[in-house]
Amino acid sequence: MPIPDEKIEEVRTATDLVEVAEDYVQLKQSGSRYMGLCPFHNEDTPSFGVDPDQNLYYCFGCQNGGDAFKFIQEIEGVGFLESVRMLADRYGIPLPEEETDPDAASERESILHALRFAARFFYRQLTQSDRGRPALDYLRRRGFAPETIKQFGLGYAPDEWDALLTTAEEEQIALETLEKAGLIIERNDGSGYYDRYRGRIIFPIFSHIGKVLAFAGRILDPDDERDQPKYINSPETEVYHKKEVLYGLNQAKQAIRTTDEVLLVEGYTDVISLSQAGVDNVVASSGTALTEQQIGVLDRYAKRAVMLYDADEAGERAALRGMERVLAAGLGAYAVELPEGDDPDEYVQEHGGDVFSEHVQEHRQDLPSFAYQRARRNGSLDAPEDRVDVQRGIIESVAQIPDANLRREYVAHTSEVTGVPDSDLFRMLEEEREQLERRAQRRRTREQKRQQRQSEEAPSAENEAASPTRGDASSPAPDTANETTSGPALLPEERVLFRLMLENGRRMVELVLGHMSLDEFSEGGPRALARALAKMYEEGNVQPQQILNGECGETLQQLGASVMMDEHEASEHWAQKEDIPVPHLNDRPYDAARSAMKFLKMDRADEAIEAVRERMYQASQQGADEQVQRLQQKMMSLQELRKGIKRGAFLDD
Repeated sequence: MPIPDEKIEEVRTATDLVEVAEDYVQLKQSGSRYMGLCPFHNEDTPSFGVDPDQNLYYCFGCQNGGDAFKFIQEIEGVGFLESVRMLADRYGIPLPEEETDPDAASERESILHALRFAARFFYRQLTQSDRGRPALDYLRRRGFAPETIKQFGLGYAPDEWDALLTTAEEEQIALETLEKAGLIIERNDGSGYYDRYRGRIIFPIFSHIGKVLAFAGRILDPDDERDQPKYINSPETEVYHKKEVLYGLNQAKQAIRTTDEVLLVEGYTDVISLSQAGVDNVVASSGTALTEQQIGVLDRYAKRAVMLYDADEAGERAALRGMERVLAAGLGAYAVELPEGDDPDEYVQEHGGDVFSEHVQEHRQDLPSFAYQRARRNGSLDAPEDRVDVQRGIIESVAQIPDANLRREYVAHTSEVTGVPDSDLFRMLEEEREQLERRAQRRRTREQKRQQRQSEEAPSAENEAASPTRGDASSPAPDTANETTSGPALLPEERVLFRLMLENGRRMVELVLGHMSLDEFSEGGPRALARALAKMYEEGNVQPQQILNGECGETLQQLGASVMMDEHEASEHWAQKEDIPVPHLNDRPYDAARSAMKFLKMDRADEAIEAVRERMYQASQQGADEQVQRLQQKMMSLQELRKGIKRGAFLDD
């Protein structure tokens, strides 16, 4: 059964779109709105805005807009019902299990439902069953409090072949869905399936907004490590791509924003122990070397990344590579080694969160210091040519920093660390930057050639079947909700009128559409929006929120969001040009509507006058005197009509 309307409204009311959007993009307050770089297309200047009062978003660059549900649908690639569930989970609004219908959902939504079900199953097995008692005792011995276990959703997979499978089948979750979610594995002989996780402590891996994406299962008895791997991890699925996911980000994101800094560790228990000790801005890279995709996610929250690494060659190499990638993304990058080879879990359990934080603050090294110290320790500074190689390696990393001022600071610091004059290092930097640009140009050239080949190989328009036109008998009847926004852009007067109608409802719709014909609105989206409001009025149920909620189609939702997100105050140039007072929307909405209608009608009259003037010119060139006289009469009528519009005669009808 579908989610009841009252539940959807409850979720909508509880949702703070600014808070939700900040999971994906850094926003800064600008007047009454919040602005940032659009998460839906690449841009250098912020054009993505969120209106906290309207709970709407709109990008003035790519014209993507709507409410919180639409935002989640677009950015997470899910359907409407799953977007409701995701926001309900975020804001703690219960949706009864029977309201979930995975058979009717998309494949992605079905997988997410199965993963959510499995996480709850594992958690109950750990905290509420006798089978999970040994695992719970183990976690308690490790120092994990009940609140921490709940916060990270830790669980236990019973040491049985089909405990999860059987329970999932009872809940009518399809075997195919369980397999696609990575929860079960088909037997070699094809006779059935068995649980992937058995007899293991379960670490759910959440998305940054709290959706269960995958699991890691840790062996409970260390003696068993001889026979089987310490961890079993979920495979890649439609919803889980480990190169894009950071363990603990959902719990850490607010602390990362507050400190502008993220700590990167290796293990799940490192994240959990540090968080429990009050070091909240910590994540792990889910068993992979730090990837560009993960750094891209962190860029939404942090200005600096601090890597805690193992004090061995592999750990140092991984830390150096991670710092290079972080710097290339425009973030600050630092590395810290813990004393005596402790891992973060052990260190914080023994010394506490405050001592850990002090150590990180006092012993962090930036890339030049870290790389030079590592080279000294490895004996790579003994020969002159080796020292030059180390210097060049540092500069190669610095050259990838996108900000020129930050590159300059790093070169100056490298000069201090290495003792090499900064003028020599700047020459190295220029050489490396030139090489980077040449490589980038080669990539652009290859991409252009690839696109050209694809274009040449694409079938020509003559060889493709013609699409049915709007006038074809076989084409469907036009649907207002699906009309495109092709045609002229919204005029300023139209923006004013639409915002007033959307904000003020029935009485304003009656005023505006009672004095304006539909064809006075611009073709495409504007006229479709006016038609939708007129239809609501005719049916006696004017609900502008339905447009903003997307119930009248995506096109009108985006158009409505663009109208509501704009300031839409009438331009003072109107008053200067036509000597007509222009009231402000919030102060005198009905006067503002009358003024905007005058200007829109005058725009249309001016267009008609210009068209007649062009026809008169053509007729006179052809010597068609009789036609010229008729057009002159029409011109006079239009000019009189325009004068009447300016006087507001149409408002007296």
